[in-house]
Amino acid sequence: MSLDYIYSDANQPLRMVVWDLGRRCNFDCTYCTGWMHSTTSPMKKFEEYKRTADFIDEYYNIYKDKHKGDWKINLSFTGGEPSVNPAFYQLLPYLKEKYPYMRPTLTTNGTWGRRKGQFLLDHCHAIRVSYHAEGTAKQKELIRENLLFIREAIGDQTWKLKVNVMMHVDYFDECVDLIENFLKPNDIAYIPRTIGDDGRYRDQWFKDMDGQMRRTSHTYSPEQQDYIKNHWKTQNTNASDARNKTDNTLSDDKKENTPPLIKLDKTDETGHINKMGRMCCGGRCMTVKKGNDVDDAMFIEQSNFKGWNCMINWFFLHIEEDRDAVYQHQTCMAKLPGTPAVKLDIEKFGDIASKFTDEVGPICTLSESKKYLDWLRTQFEDGKTPTMVCPKTHCGCGICVAKAKYDDDFEMIANKFIDFNTGEKDEASSRMPR
Repeated sequence: MSLDYIYSDANQPLRMVVWDLGRRCNFDCTYCTGWMHSTTSPMKKFEEYKRTADFIDEYYNIYKDKHKGDWKINLSFTGGEPSVNPAFYQLLPYLKEKYPYMRPTLTTNGTWGRRKGQFLLDHCHAIRVSYHAEGTAKQKELIRENLLFIREAIGDQTWKLKVNVMMHVDYFDECVDLIENFLKPNDIAYIPRTIGDDGRYRDQWFKDMDGQMRRTSHTYSPEQQDYIKNHWKTQNTNASDARNKTDNTLSDDKKENTPPLIKLDKTDETGHINKMGRMCCGGRCMTVKKGNDVDDAMFIEQSNFKGWNCMINWFFLHIEEDRDAVYQHQTCMAKLPGTPAVKLDIEKFGDIASKFTDEVGPICTLSESKKYLDWLRTQFEDGKTPTMVCPKTHCGCGICVAKAKYDDDFEMIANKFIDFNTGEKDEASSRMPR
């Protein structure tokens, strides 16, 4: 039986802009496509970043009054490697002064010097370090030194640091050693990230758009799968137990002995562990419903939500500086029905452009965003509450966003975040205008 709904962080809803500052990177990992990184691409300028910040402010102010709760936006800086661009160090203080409601967070490979590290600590709300086992021994030693530096600096605020351990199939023992003998003893939060999250499962070497040979999906042995599954089984049990302890409808016996709703019993014989399901990239706990049962989980055994109502446009935005492109979300690239046509420099997108349709692709460009922003304002002025109907069969990052199979469930969970009142269904757009 599939799930009926998912949501997370009802008390502190996440509003996130994933801001790809440019593809320039000082690593060249074989599982990272040329679409996502380059060791030679030019770096963007500070003035270009200022323009983007102004766009983000204008975009989110259209949604602002409709949200419930505290109004904060996480700016999740990524790339490439953000820390290699000097303009990034101009951007952070600029944002702090002009847009204090935007909270900068950084995803980085952690190979910066101590002076830059202190600057990042002073200007970022949180730091996420991605551990790439293909780095050199010197780079990996520097990463460990920087992790200890941050860990000591943040003290009890352990949420400020998390490590994405990219579980490389050829360096799996090294990744396990990092977790068991370094991260755990130093009380550093981590997520074991399996490689291959785009639903394409390219586990054979291929020549990429930049001419390099890549393998972007890894196939894991049964023993490797068990290590990762056991981690998430423990996380699911802990999340479920915590929920049960606060459920006054349960007897003491049931509070202690009710198993988690999602047990993670699946195994994929091909070794593509992502076919088993997915966790939230940020490690958020998700509330899920299956039939008559509701529970909390950290990893769910489902990634296909095609046809579900989804609030991705209320909580996510993805920006690609190098391609002058704005998406609703970086992995699904779904668009609201009626989104105005976008004029793109197709050569910048390579074979990805073949996947663009009326339902999937950029919602606008940074250089010409006025048309989309005006259209979005009109949706609200006409009394509509724009929400997505998922057009994809694979959900990656964004799985934690409020979504539901049935309209009644969707209305119930949507009202936890926004004023989503009842109304007649708009059959043309398959959503509920308000």
